[in-house]
Amino acid sequence: MEPISMTQFKFSTCASMAFIASSLLTSAALAQDGHDISQGNVQSTEQSSASKNNLDTMKDQAVANFIASPQSITPLGLRNLWQTKIPHKSASAIIGMSLDDKEIFAWDQFGIVTRVKSDTGVVLWQGSTQSKLDKIFSVNMLPAGITSAAVALTDAATVAFEDSNGTLLTQESLRRVPATAGATSGNYVVFGDSEGRVIWMKLVESNVTDIASKRTAAGDYDSNKQRGQRRSARCIEAFGAMSVGKVVTPPVFVSGFGILTVSTGGEICLYDANNSKPIWKYKSNAPFVSKPSICDGIAYVAGKDQSLHAIDLSSGLSKWDWFNQVALTNPPLAVGDMVVLQVPEQGLMAFSTAPGDKVNGLVMWKSKATGNAITRTKDGLITWDDASRTMSLVETKAGGITATAQFPSAKWVASTASMDGTIMLLCDDGRVQQLKPIEMMKPTVAPQSAQTIPAAVKEAGADATTDAPATEPAKDDAPGAGESTP
Repeated sequence: MEPISMTQFKFSTCASMAFIASSLLTSAALAQDGHDISQGNVQSTEQSSASKNNLDTMKDQAVANFIASPQSITPLGLRNLWQTKIPHKSASAIIGMSLDDKEIFAWDQFGIVTRVKSDTGVVLWQGSTQSKLDKIFSVNMLPAGITSAAVALTDAATVAFEDSNGTLLTQESLRRVPATAGATSGNYVVFGDSEGRVIWMKLVESNVTDIASKRTAAGDYDSNKQRGQRRSARCIEAFGAMSVGKVVTPPVFVSGFGILTVSTGGEICLYDANNSKPIWKYKSNAPFVSKPSICDGIAYVAGKDQSLHAIDLSSGLSKWDWFNQVALTNPPLAVGDMVVLQVPEQGLMAFSTAPGDKVNGLVMWKSKATGNAITRTKDGLITWDDASRTMSLVETKAGGITATAQFPSAKWVASTASMDGTIMLLCDDGRVQQLKPIEMMKPTVAPQSAQTIPAAVKEAGADATTDAPATEPAKDDAPGAGESTP
């Protein structure tokens, strides 16, 4: 081995020292980088956790703000149209709602009536029945001369409000004390009382005077034909009919047939809607206390005689009667090929609306779903159980429960129609929510602007275009303009 010179030794020593120093610096740098990377991972994890917490908070707020949150109603095949809050004093709970065709009215315990626009949820006006003690049964919209009027039916009077602004038109004391909500039939409000009477109330306009709308000079008024009008009105008892027992469920107006009522005296009666004359009466040996359901000219009525009756509206004769071992007090829902009824001790049952020669009815299926069916959509039946505040989706082939959701704050739930009905939910703090089926049973006709270009036009190579239908803003996830949430 050759001896190394002092110069080589010094060079080697310096090189070694430089390598060691470089290694130490590199290690330190890597250690620092590793620390930074670790910090970055921690920060990224913290950001992800914060985002998740924010999302959870938003979901919790949606659940708290909405009576029925969007994520809870989607599995039910429903979507949120709007939610609003009715202005009211903190001490006065909203206690009732009335759905009259497309009209929505709500009222509080102090007699303040609120009209809500059905397509947006905007509060149109509020009016007082002038009494904090009277019980309100319903609010019905009636035609009355120049414009319609909203008539509140209370246990003491009828109170009419102007359609446009809620101005008080009239307050008339009643001779008969109502026991039911009123049904709209043309220009009449029809209700039942506790003594078996069925009463027709009519709103009559009087004292119509023109009001000048514009003043152009001192002492001179514009003769514009569009000037306003002032009027007064009276709500008078027009007709009356008698039924055995008490009428405790709202009368039903059936277009083309008349007014249908049921009573605790075991009578099902059909009256002429224009003059109250009885057309036919069907008698049973036990009370009827639930509202009938109408489908294709047949009235389905459940009674305490332990039977579900299918009554032909044209003749008043029974088509079939299903008998069981318990009294029936829940309202049926008839739509399409089935009539559905919640039967004690058996559950939700579906019967065929066309059982053929089976005079005892034809059971299609039984379900464990609770509550009463309120409407039917393409996805199935929507049921509402008032006791547990539970809404369910029940498929119609075998009665299986597809989805359920609880809405604890919903105090009042109803649907506007038996098929594809708009579902209204009311909370006593003033929140009102409107739900709509995502998919409808009835096929919708495409508007003219959205129709397909004919093949002949395409073959001719014509430069033809069609306008797409207007799309309204989505309201499923949050209330839109003019709407509010608590």
